[in-house]
Amino acid sequence: MNANTEIDLDALHDAVVAAISAGMPSVASVQAYPDTSEPLSLPAVLVDLEDMEAAPDADPGTEQLAVRARWRARLILGFRTADVDRQVRKGAAQLAHLVHLNRWGQPVEPARVTLVGPDPFDPKLDQYEVWVVEWEQIVHLGASVWECPEGASVPETVYLGIEPETGPDHVGDYRQVAPEPDL
Repeated sequence: MNANTEIDLDALHDAVVAAISAGMPSVASVQAYPDTSEPLSLPAVLVDLEDMEAAPDADPGTEQLAVRARWRARLILGFRTADVDRQVRKGAAQLAHLVHLNRWGQPVEPARVTLVGPDPFDPKLDQYEVWVVEWEQIVHLGASVWECPEGASVPETVYLGIEPETGPDHVGDYRQVAPEPDL
C-alpha cells in the first residue's frame, strides 16, 4: 500500500479551517489570514501558521524536510457578548480540545497544544475579547523518495548479497531476507 505523504500547505490550511468550522458550529466565521480591517462576523476564529522550524530529530528517512509547524487560532468575541469573560474561556477550551491530537485528515503528526490564554498583542483586535490557542505539529515537506510513481508497486521480496559476490554474475549467491515476525 502506498499512501501519499507529500503535504500540500494549502490543503492543510483548508483542512484546519474546515475542522474548526465543523467542530464549532456556533462560531460565525472561521478564516485563515483574514483582512482584520474589515468587520468580523462574531464569534470568529482566525487561524494562521506562525512559523516552521526545522525538526531534524523528526527526520522520517524519506529525504523530506521535517519541520515543527507552529499554529495559532484566535477566538474572538465582542465585548457586548453576555458573560463574555466566561464565554471566551469556554470557547477557547473547546477549541483547544478540538485541536488536541488532531491531524486534520492530512499526513501530519498529531497536534500538541502549547498555549491557551488571552491574546492582547494585536492592536487591530483591541475592541474584542480575544483568547488564543497555539499548537505545534510535525509536518514533512516535499515528496518522499519512497513514493512509488503512479502504476508502480512496492517490492515485497528483499534479497541480500554480500560483497564481493554481488551483481548480475552472482544472482544465485543472493539470499532472500525473511521479514521479522510481528510481536
